[in-house]
Amino acid sequence: MEWFENLPLQCPPSDAVACDGNFYRIANGNPAESEDFFSQRKMNPNKEFKGVDECIARAISVFLDKSDAERIMKLPKFKNATLALVFLFPKDGVIKKTFKNSHYSWWRSNDFNVEQAKIIEL
Repeated sequence: MEWFENLPLQCPPSDAVACDGNFYRIANGNPAESEDFFSQRKMNPNKEFKGVDECIARAISVFLDKSDAERIMKLPKFKNATLALVFLFPKDGVIKKTFKNSHYSWWRSNDFNVEQAKIIEL
């Protein structure tokens, strides 16, 4: 699989599984754009992420449960954000359950088509 971002060795982790299902992503665009699906590392190339593995820093955060994404959207930095429902297929990369609630880390492949994401009303 060809990855959208440069990944460190041993990344994605061996216990990540092929994407298959619907997830929620906090986005800025309406409609969603490719930039709405960048990792924290791609958005902040020089930032130090304390306590976060570099492989996770290069993943995209998505949520299985809409309510978990909506809770995060209440933070001030997401004041003008939108919520995208994203349909992920095996061609789109791999995913792993990480952190709390229904948070998943997704390693995006080059085959992901941003048109698979639909902005939804809250």
